[in-house]
Amino acid sequence: MALHSVLLDDEIILSVEGLFDGGLAPAYHQAVEDAYAAEVRRLVVDLTMATAVDGGGAAVLAATAAGCAARDTHLIIAMPGGVEAEIRDPAQVRLLLRSFEPWQDAG
Repeated sequence: MALHSVLLDDEIILSVEGLFDGGLAPAYHQAVEDAYAAEVRRLVVDLTMATAVDGGGAAVLAATAAGCAARDTHLIIAMPGGVEAEIRDPAQVRLLLRSFEPWQDAG
């Protein structure tokens, strides 16, 4: 598992490789806090190289959705297969993750 971060003006792209679980949460949380401090207007979480997102990863993404909504920051989640979704509500995260069949049993 790895997390890569690219800051572009008022946008940040966080790319996850491998399993997105609670073990990645501290690094991910710090990257999100750094993005908020930089006052980004758009946060993109790229899961195209993720192998799965477990319950811990889903919880962190839901918390990101809540934080972005409170700051009027656009949250985009990019999934394998070219699927992208703008998330405006934390509940949308689980729906999006559940819609991706290979990850349905990841937790």
